[in-house]
Amino acid sequence: MRRAFALAVLLSACRDDPAQVLDQARNALAAKDEAAFLALCEPRAAELLTAAPQVVAQSGRVFKVLRDGRPSARLLPDGEVATVEENGHRAIVLTRSKKPGGRVPMRLVDGQWRIDLLEMPQFAEAIRPER
Repeated sequence: MRRAFALAVLLSACRDDPAQVLDQARNALAAKDEAAFLALCEPRAAELLTAAPQVVAQSGRVFKVLRDGRPSARLLPDGEVATVEENGHRAIVLTRSKKPGGRVPMRLVDGQWRIDLLEMPQFAEAIRPER
C-alpha cells in the first residue's frame, strides 16, 4: 500500500497541471502543430480528429469533420486562467475569456491531464455544418 501511495505521489509530481496543459495546447495550435495538440487531447477526441481527413476524402468532401479543416485556435477559449477546479480524475479550467465558453474540461489519462474536447461547446460548434 505504501509503495502504491509513493508511486501516486511521484506520478502526480511529474505531470503538468491543467493550466499548463491548456497553455501547451494553445501554443501547439498557434504553431499549427496538430500532432502536439492532439497529444494533449483526451484519446477519443484525438482519434476522431486523426480520422477526420480520411472521412472527408471518402465522402467526396461532402462531409467535413471540422469546418476549418484542421484544429484551430477557435477550439480553445482565449483569456488568462481564472481558476482550476480539480476533482479526482477530472478538472475544469476556467478562463477570463471575452467570448462565452471559457470552460475547458480535462481528464486524467495515464496520469496526465488531457483536454476533453468532446465535452466542449466549441468542439460541437466546430463540427456543426455551416448555416
